[in-house]
Amino acid sequence: MSACVPTSLSAGALQVCAIKMYGTDLSLFDALLIIVAALVTASASEALSWVLIYRTDEYQSLKKNIELLSKKVEKSKEQTFVASKQKAQDKKVARTEESLKAMSQQLSASKMKNTFIIAIFMIAVITTMNNSYHAQVVAKLPFEPFSLLQGMTHRGLPGNDPTDCSMIFIYVLSSYIIRADIQKYFQLSPKTSYSIWDPPK
Repeated sequence: MSACVPTSLSAGALQVCAIKMYGTDLSLFDALLIIVAALVTASASEALSWVLIYRTDEYQSLKKNIELLSKKVEKSKEQTFVASKQKAQDKKVARTEESLKAMSQQLSASKMKNTFIIAIFMIAVITTMNNSYHAQVVAKLPFEPFSLLQGMTHRGLPGNDPTDCSMIFIYVLSSYIIRADIQKYFQLSPKTSYSIWDPPK
């Protein structure tokens, strides 16, 4: 990797410093700019979610009930009973899990409208950024992704080097991680290990 030396300066702007990585000229500034864009849009989408969904009484009530039921299920599973009572306990846990599943699905349904709005917003941002970084390699992957993932990592890039990484992969991955961290930090989603995708017991 060669040293990053600015070639010139212009008033009110900094020229991009290119770094040599794996034999390809890549811009560290571009990669950071994509991550910052993901941070801004993820924060904006979660702020919109707060206004439309998270602060509503319906959402807060569902969130609280899901957390309570989740704790109840976990506590019930930790208890042991004699064989004559274990069957009844298992049925009780199953009913509670069904209620928990129904509430989780209701919570997901309440977020659908907001999800649709955010999806449109994200598509607009990705389209705008994709126009700026069309056919431009912005990073090098330290591994060769499997063929299905290459549809995103190598999207719109020339050549056949599977380790070349496009803007869209960095943006989508960064946005997903940042949104998850925001939701966790501000406790926007229910605190539960339960998932509606869990297989039936």
